[in-house]
Amino acid sequence: MGSVKRFCLALLAPAALAACAASPDPESLSFDPFATENRATHDANLTIDRNAYRPAAIAYGKGVPEPLRRGVSNLENTWDSPGYVVQYMLQGRPELAGTAMMRFGVNTLFGFGGLIDLASELGMDYRDTNVDETLFRWGVPEGGYLVVPFGGPGTQRDWSGWVLDYALDPVQLFLPTAAGTALIAASGVDLLNDRYELDTTLDELFYQSEDSYTATRISYLQNMRARLKGGTGLDLLEDVYDDY
Repeated sequence: MGSVKRFCLALLAPAALAACAASPDPESLSFDPFATENRATHDANLTIDRNAYRPAAIAYGKGVPEPLRRGVSNLENTWDSPGYVVQYMLQGRPELAGTAMMRFGVNTLFGFGGLIDLASELGMDYRDTNVDETLFRWGVPEGGYLVVPFGGPGTQRDWSGWVLDYALDPVQLFLPTAAGTALIAASGVDLLNDRYELDTTLDELFYQSEDSYTATRISYLQNMRARLKGGTGLDLLEDVYDDY
């Protein structure tokens, strides 16, 4: 990511966080202050999914062998690890930061730059994190549920964190532009794999629910809250949209 783009994202982040902090942090799943706008965006995103994203994901999943698809996922996970180190330190979790750093070293040095996940075979399990989790641990409220065009579900805190994830990512800060762009492209390709692997579940949620917007919102919020509180989560919507 270029320095100008990172600078622009950094400028946007404080305003987004201010809006988040000013919002209530209700426990009720019925709280939905942006429902009207969200529903319109949700419907537009479903049109994109039906006509472009889902067909592309199915073509990718059926056309690319599973080992190669897994290699792309491993590559992305490996090169996300330096960012995880930063976030785990900010969360006051040095052990997880150490594991993330060791995973990065093992997979880049001995796993062909991260294509092979040797670290997991050695007992260093993959666990992702982000600025949203850091803000949660700092007590920043989640704000309202917010659907972003082309991006899907989130909360005000979540999308504010997404801005900072990219602005503060050490890999994007220090890698050459071409290498950083290649990693962003790998993330985009891996999203197709996520959509393919969860096709049945997401089709039921998006196209077979009586009210797909409400079903998606509740599923996302329940999963997000469970994950941040250390529960198991559903690992459905988070996997699909986590890479944005």
